[in-house]
Amino acid sequence: MAPSHPDHGSHTLTNDQSAAIDAFLAEREDELLALVSDLIAIDSQIPPHADERQIVNFLVSVLEEANLAEDVSVIGPTPERPSLIARVKGTGGGQSLMLNGHTDTKPVGEAAHLWRTDPHTATVVDGNLFGLGATDMKAAVACMILAARAVRETGVQLRGDIVFGFVADEEAGAQLGSKFVAPLIDNVDAVLIGEPSGWEHDWQGIHLVSRGVCGFRIKVTGTQMHSSLSDRMPSVNASLKLADLMVRIGSELDLPFTPHPLGGVGPTLNTGVMIAGGTFFGVVPGQAEFACDLRTVPGQTREQVAQGIETWLDACRVADPDLQVDYAFEPGLDWIPWSELEAGHPLVAVVTDAASDVLGEAPPLGVFPGGTDAPWFSQQGIPTLPSFGPGTLTCAHGPNEFVSVQSIHEAARIYARIIANFCS
Repeated sequence: MAPSHPDHGSHTLTNDQSAAIDAFLAEREDELLALVSDLIAIDSQIPPHADERQIVNFLVSVLEEANLAEDVSVIGPTPERPSLIARVKGTGGGQSLMLNGHTDTKPVGEAAHLWRTDPHTATVVDGNLFGLGATDMKAAVACMILAARAVRETGVQLRGDIVFGFVADEEAGAQLGSKFVAPLIDNVDAVLIGEPSGWEHDWQGIHLVSRGVCGFRIKVTGTQMHSSLSDRMPSVNASLKLADLMVRIGSELDLPFTPHPLGGVGPTLNTGVMIAGGTFFGVVPGQAEFACDLRTVPGQTREQVAQGIETWLDACRVADPDLQVDYAFEPGLDWIPWSELEAGHPLVAVVTDAASDVLGEAPPLGVFPGGTDAPWFSQQGIPTLPSFGPGTLTCAHGPNEFVSVQSIHEAARIYARIIANFCS
């Protein structure tokens, strides 16, 4: 749980301190890009490997070399799935900030042939750095480390602690990462997550809300039999029944919600993110299923979603007596909660000021389209800002992922100001 401190106001860096931080980072621009490149070179795809040991070991060595490893813990449910928590102590009495990023990536997967560069070799082309995890979110992790170095090595005095939370398993639902780690965290007043905060362009919003994730499967049972008899004997083709349901679910499934005031955002249903069915040629399909990825918004509950699915399926069965259908929530992805940070929280003001100072104008407050690690920390009573980081979400989870070099350097400068002002 977050401790309570009497002083929750922000303190502003002097012009000289800001200039010293910027000069420090300007001298180390190549070093920052090299760190991003080193992280990209470490294969941490989830799946197929489900093993973050190499990248966590590397980050421990980086923090040690930078004198940012005063109190280091490597924790996880198994040795293969570690998360790294490292604390740099302040002088005491101030607010402590966790800088959070996940170390895993989605897999290259079936789009491997569409990559124009080696996914595990950072390559700069026309001002953009390409590589798996570049924007989601290895660049942000590197920026957080160098930002903390800049604050420490330019002599800015911090009363609160800097805490690094570099976690596993975010891309698979965080069951073995932040959900496991968050209950073990103490003496942290707020969390800043460096997920990419744009989708059309860099720095599109300061996201106070991350949507939740609900994964479920619709499963149809048919008549498995010799396909040559399908015109002579009664049979139900499970795949055909499934296709009809896939087309209908998007318009017919009723899931009540209240549009969020930050942009009127609602839930998004992605139908058929996976499809399976049938046995082989010569066989009428006896089983078929499709998976759905629902992005939920504040106020929605798992129980409401279940009720909505059941009501829809009941109506489908009444309309088609031959339909045998059921559903199941996906284990581990059945309900990743949404998360929300109050706009009046001190971290929001600090982030807004820092962004305005570096970018010239602060991005608007908004809703992050995806899910993040935020709910696992906020459920432990730790206020969490779900997304403010370099890059755009658009290119993540697909081929040719990239982050602009400019946004990397801007992120380091912004994070340094956030650290200094929140923790002082």
